[in-house]
Formats: sequence, C-alpha cells, structure tokens
Amino acid sequence: MHRIPNSNSQALDNNLVEPEENDQMEIIEAYNPETKVMLERFILMLIAVGLVVGAILSVGVVYILDKTGLTTPPNQQQINLGQ
Repeated sequence: MHRIPNSNSQALDNNLVEPEENDQMEIIEAYNPETKVMLERFILMLIAVGLVVGAILSVGVVYILDKTGLTTPPNQQQINLGQ
C-alpha cells in the first residue's frame, strides 16, 4: 500500500494562528460585581447551613449515645492479686 501525501498540508499551514492574533484572543472577561456579591453570599449561606446541620447532628448523636449508655465509663473491679 502506498501512502498518498497529504494534500491539505498547505491549508493547515494557513490556518495557524499568528502570535499577535493569539495575544488578542486572551481577553479576560470582567464579571459583574453583583454576581460576585451574590456568589459570596451563597457560599457564606452554605457554610452557615453546614454549621447548623453539623451542630444538630452532633447534639443528636450525643443524645442517642447517652440514652443507650455508651458514654458511661465501664465498671472498674478491684483485682485481688492473692496477697
């Protein structure tokens, strides 16, 4: 089998982006300040909700452990070593 040379090599070379054009394409989009404030409030609200849910769960776990007796220390017995 013979390979046919790529006839599109000239077209590919013409489609390459020049360095000057590449610099113009790197434009950083400016975000709306209202969007930034909204995202900050949303993140703070998520943190607050997480803290509240965590506090409720921890109180519930401690309550359940107290009711089942898993938080009481075990009974200690005096061991007589035969003296």
